[in-house]
Amino acid sequence: MKREWLLLIASVVVTVAVALGLVRLLAPDLLGVRAPVDRRVVHLDKALPPFYDGVFDPGEQATGQDATNLVNDPLTGHRRRTLVPENSLSLADRNAPIDLLGFRNRAVPVVADVVTIGDSQTLGENATLDQDWPSVLKTRLGDRAPEVYSMAVAGWGPVQYLYMFDKALRFRPRAVVVAYYTGNDPADALYMAYAFEPWESLRGRDKRPETPPGHWPPAPEDQWPVAFSDGVRTVFTAATRLKSNDRAFPGTAEAYRILLETARRMDRAAAAAGVALVFAVIPTKELVFAPKVREAGIEAPPDYAKLVADEAANVAELAAGLGALEHAAFVDVVTPLQRAALAGQPVYPPTDNGHPTPDGYAVIGAALAPTVSGLLPDPVRPGPVFALEPGSRKRGAMFLVRDGGAWRFADEGVFLGSGWTLDPGAYQVRPKRDLAEVPYRGLITTPDPEHFGPAPPAP
Repeated sequence: MKREWLLLIASVVVTVAVALGLVRLLAPDLLGVRAPVDRRVVHLDKALPPFYDGVFDPGEQATGQDATNLVNDPLTGHRRRTLVPENSLSLADRNAPIDLLGFRNRAVPVVADVVTIGDSQTLGENATLDQDWPSVLKTRLGDRAPEVYSMAVAGWGPVQYLYMFDKALRFRPRAVVVAYYTGNDPADALYMAYAFEPWESLRGRDKRPETPPGHWPPAPEDQWPVAFSDGVRTVFTAATRLKSNDRAFPGTAEAYRILLETARRMDRAAAAAGVALVFAVIPTKELVFAPKVREAGIEAPPDYAKLVADEAANVAELAAGLGALEHAAFVDVVTPLQRAALAGQPVYPPTDNGHPTPDGYAVIGAALAPTVSGLLPDPVRPGPVFALEPGSRKRGAMFLVRDGGAWRFADEGVFLGSGWTLDPGAYQVRPKRDLAEVPYRGLITTPDPEHFGPAPPAP
């Protein structure tokens, strides 16, 4: 009997040992054991492609004269194909270069001081990459913003801006600029909220309300060519733009409500992330030229007069709503564009194209620059810097910024031994984010007054 008990106990022990061994081998997390990353076995998921296959999908690159530059997307409706070179010969890629994320930039940065979000008015239709308003803004900001990254796609609207805002925060920006376009953003917002289930939380009604009729491209009878006495010529398409602005239809009020709701959500997200947020409203060409049409005494067609009146009222209400947001700033770009048009600047092309010219984008970038500049910190000055984590009360890591780079002192002893003092007036205290774009040169492990002291080394 005793022998049988011993055999039973031994059998149980062996069984448990084998079971634990299998668990440790196949599911070590269940035992609190973390296998090294290079020893963990993962399996392909049909719903989620492997990382590099997803990033470098050969189907993302359009080729040939008839290739489309768009890819269907379940959350944004569509997005741009990726990795399109700047001098692509494809007609589908007239707004190249397109980076790895599908946006019009020459490269994807690790961090960006300013991120801009919008549609083709922000993408820079009618202009080269260096002439769009985000590029003009970068130039105007000078050394206060070494990196401005554009996240704009033609045909996007407020719902896509909201979705992309969370992605923009991954670049750890100091400020995000979101530009709404009254020409079609309201209609786009209404469509996305009521046609795409993931965005049903934006709906204010059980059913999509009635909207004005409209079609694209504009019919010939909807085009109104105008020639001003100063030589400026253009073609207006007011009937088409009424689809987003006609106040006689309940869908217009609902569309602008959704637009403002996306702004409120971005405002809350920006506040939680500690990121500055700026909104702008880019108007239609018709509203920009309205003062010039009145000054010239030109009798406008009914559609034009109604669009100008309705859009002006919509913009005023939207601007008031954006200006009332607790954490965001609002910049008026309508008035500067109207003044430029009155002065005879060619801010829009002489065709029915509703996108600004490079002169028009320059006006928008210049209007935004003072507000954005005021939201950015001063550049890191040469000298010792104590970099802190947000909310930390400690002195932080000690760096020496010199000759365009940053060296880190290994500890306080090396810092003091190199000739520096702990006098608060002798160093800068900055968040660690402020050093994110300063190239790292290395670690100073021993005191070295000659090379890393207060007196810069002799050339």
